[in-house]
Amino acid sequence: MAELDIVGDAKGSLADVRRLYSTHAPELRLALNRLAGNGVDCDDLLQEVFVVAIRKMSDLALARSEKAWLYGVAVKLAAGQRRRHRIRSWLGLDDAPELTSAESPARTLEQKEASKLLQQALDALPAAKRDVLVLFELQGLTGDEVAAALDIPVATVWTRLFHARKALQAAVKRLEAKGARHG
Repeated sequence: MAELDIVGDAKGSLADVRRLYSTHAPELRLALNRLAGNGVDCDDLLQEVFVVAIRKMSDLALARSEKAWLYGVAVKLAAGQRRRHRIRSWLGLDDAPELTSAESPARTLEQKEASKLLQQALDALPAAKRDVLVLFELQGLTGDEVAAALDIPVATVWTRLFHARKALQAAVKRLEAKGARHG
């Protein structure tokens, strides 16, 4: 690759990384802003692009175009961010705009508090249990689909789901008790 001068054993120098950043960061940041959508911290995603570049410097050195390689990484990171944002929005976990509803303000407040409680309880779960619970219970995937998505046996899905439900219930009870003490 002519654009990137790799020194030593396929590891780039600090100067290579600085040059990559100064050459491509402004346009990548703009692209990430457009690719990832509203409410995304493009600077965080931009940083991730260059973290990947540093970790995979040998792959970058073999690419025909460092610019195209960096954009490929940016597209994948933005897609991941959009997926996370869609899931969070679908679950009502992001700062949602005020709902216009015929329901009472008290009911709307209850829904917001329940959504916040759910997110806190989900955050308290280990990742493996949370992933199965979210995919099966909240996203509506079948057990086979969850197994395929997580690359685990179906029996493991059911075991994790069983334990995740218990852990979620315990987390909600803890959070409600904590709220009752502070409220």
